[in-house]
Amino acid sequence: MEKETLSILVIDPDQSDHQLIRDSLQRSKVPASCLFVTSTERGLNEIAKRPFDLILTDHALPAANAFHLLFELQQRELPIPVLLLTGNGEARIAREAFHRGVDDFLLKEELESVSLFDIIGNLIEKRHEREERMKKESQLKELAERDGLTGLFNHRYFLDSIEREFERARRYHRDLALIMLDLDGFKSINDACGHPQGNQVLIQIARLLLQTLRFVDVVSRYGGDEFAILLPETNTSSAQQIASRILQEIRRSPFLHEGKVFPLSASIGIAPYHPSLDSPGALIKEADQALYEAKRGGRDRVVSARRGSLKSIARHSEEEAEVPGRVAEIRHHMK
Repeated sequence: MEKETLSILVIDPDQSDHQLIRDSLQRSKVPASCLFVTSTERGLNEIAKRPFDLILTDHALPAANAFHLLFELQQRELPIPVLLLTGNGEARIAREAFHRGVDDFLLKEELESVSLFDIIGNLIEKRHEREERMKKESQLKELAERDGLTGLFNHRYFLDSIEREFERARRYHRDLALIMLDLDGFKSINDACGHPQGNQVLIQIARLLLQTLRFVDVVSRYGGDEFAILLPETNTSSAQQIASRILQEIRRSPFLHEGKVFPLSASIGIAPYHPSLDSPGALIKEADQALYEAKRGGRDRVVSARRGSLKSIARHSEEEAEVPGRVAEIRHHMK
């Protein structure tokens, strides 16, 4: 533990023990600023007002309740180390407290003989190590779920999400819609400007999608210049409105490179969930077919599966050659 002043909250209904704790901290040369309260509720109120580096708490019911304290800290996601102070004969409480997340316990009788400096330093160091480990685990999980270029969710995360949302829609009879979006003329930008600039276009579209859509929507890079957007609690009409708004925003955001303006547009297919679909793959297939119809119909438009083409907004982009592999994939699904 570094020689810095720690902010310590002490929860102990027995005010006669307050001085014992002060003396033990001072004798152990713990650099601390202590706030003493006599109940867990008052302690939680103080925690809501300002941060603490450590909590020393008794379990003298009903005023002090270490279990309630631990529960509230977990609910509020506050990683504050907790040292439980107990009396003789309270081994059961200590064991239960460990099970619920207390960092360590100490008999009050030991306050006059042990070094709190070492105990507290060890607690804080272990908590920091735990936080760093959790942070690294979270970062690894994030990397596994995110596309490295755009920062959107990746294909694997999308497949996991559609499995989950499809099952929820089927079980609870909820609305769900899927949007598949493919950029028009992306190959021509790559050819004219180079792949690094093509990557910038993808990043630009990713940002636009995140700004346009809701927090609960799953926005993912499906592959190449294709994006998949999962819309929970969204019916067909709302999905059509969202897709039209996305298309308008893409049109309003041309790509600029070396003084040249490259207009952008997209082909968009929509598939709403309906009970006759037997799997997430079937929903993807319908959205994919709608996307193919949007491209075949002239691009720069939105098409909704099973309901035909929506009214196209403004200009249509020029025809471009289909990617042979994509056509083969679509025809395979349509067999």
